[in-house]
Amino acid sequence: MPVRGDGGFRGLSRVGVALAALVTAASSAVVLGAGGASATTTAPTSPTSSLQCPSGTGNGAPGVTATTINVAGISTLTGPISAGFAGLIPGAEAYFDMVNAKGGVNGRKIKLAYNLNDGGTGSRFTTLTHTAIDQDHAFAAIVSSYWFSPTYFVSTCTPTYGYNVTGNWATAPNLFAAGGSTQTYNTILPALSYLVKKEHIKTVGVLAYGVSSSSNACSTFANGFKKDGVNVGYSDLKLTPLNPNVTPDVQRLKAANVDFVISCMTINGNIPLTKGAKEYGLNTKMLWLTVPNQSVITKNSSLLQGVFFSEGNVPAASNTKYPGTYPGLAAYNAAIKKYEPSVQGDNIALQGWESAALLVAGIQAAGKNLTQANVVKATNKLTQFTAGGLYSPMNWEYTHTTVTQPYCSAFVQAQGTKLLPVLNQGKQVFVCFNKTPKHPTPVATRPGTPGPAVG
Repeated sequence: MPVRGDGGFRGLSRVGVALAALVTAASSAVVLGAGGASATTTAPTSPTSSLQCPSGTGNGAPGVTATTINVAGISTLTGPISAGFAGLIPGAEAYFDMVNAKGGVNGRKIKLAYNLNDGGTGSRFTTLTHTAIDQDHAFAAIVSSYWFSPTYFVSTCTPTYGYNVTGNWATAPNLFAAGGSTQTYNTILPALSYLVKKEHIKTVGVLAYGVSSSSNACSTFANGFKKDGVNVGYSDLKLTPLNPNVTPDVQRLKAANVDFVISCMTINGNIPLTKGAKEYGLNTKMLWLTVPNQSVITKNSSLLQGVFFSEGNVPAASNTKYPGTYPGLAAYNAAIKKYEPSVQGDNIALQGWESAALLVAGIQAAGKNLTQANVVKATNKLTQFTAGGLYSPMNWEYTHTTVTQPYCSAFVQAQGTKLLPVLNQGKQVFVCFNKTPKHPTPVATRPGTPGPAVG
């Protein structure tokens, strides 16, 4: 797949914001739309039907021929933050390759002609948005960039899919973020409280960068823990992004007898954190909100042992622990290995796969009347979307605007060179909760949730 646009990285003062924004994605991974009808589901209040594309938009089918559908990709491929974004487009490409090998969608093959590189700058992203829509005549777009600006996508009603790290994917009917377009930090709190109590934690510490997309997350968690009666012994929400000096924090965490650390930093801060903990004898458990890709896990396996992570999808190693339980994951792993082996084990690639699967589902549902508006409309009628068995069901009638209960996530822990599911219920890797209780107790999984039913 050709790559176009160098974008050169500029604006170093905002690198920290972009890096910290990756933790937002970790939170949003467990923010799911309403799924199915169950006694524990809160009735959504803001249906997508109330959202409309701008008048006169979406009525055409740019980039569509008798045999192909042109899709644009825009992502960050170079610059300091590229590692956190580059895997999404290959994940989408693997899904398209799999579909095309079976004849395509309604007789047409999906063509992702270019992966446009914004180089890590907002101005470049804006330019490439117009390139994709006006020059390349893209029918749809798949985006993986902190600099995502929805304005032109919305004004043209271009079906747009991708990675939500900035919280600006909500409300518009044509913006489909992986895992759901609505974001809130509070949804993960019951799961975190459950983990803390199951691990018999006495004192928690929280670390974040001094930028809102990082500090807001960890401050929400710290305040939530205090309300739940969990002792927060130490917090630092003002660490310097890119190259944070965590040594003083390690020493203070130890002095405060912290036995569990939640980090809202990215890998560049978390790796030094684990090194410092070993050096200064800080014997503590940890949870990172940034899920590393397989190459990072393999390279740093000795440091990562025992670290917890929270994922909104079926974890990549679920079938390793429970063979044959998650056929959707097996299909994903097989396709990634065949078509895009360089991103095996990359959790961002899985979000790209989901984005591509949602686009294909919308195209299939639109049928012969293939216009952008019809794909948007048809997609927003999908009420049990799981990306082929990888996510707890999402109801796109509501998930642009509403976060509903129960909230489901999967905990994994670094064991050897794999992130294996833990705290699951039998072979069901998802743990679901209602509102934040003082003593969080798992509730029934939603109908259609991949894996065995619980409750």
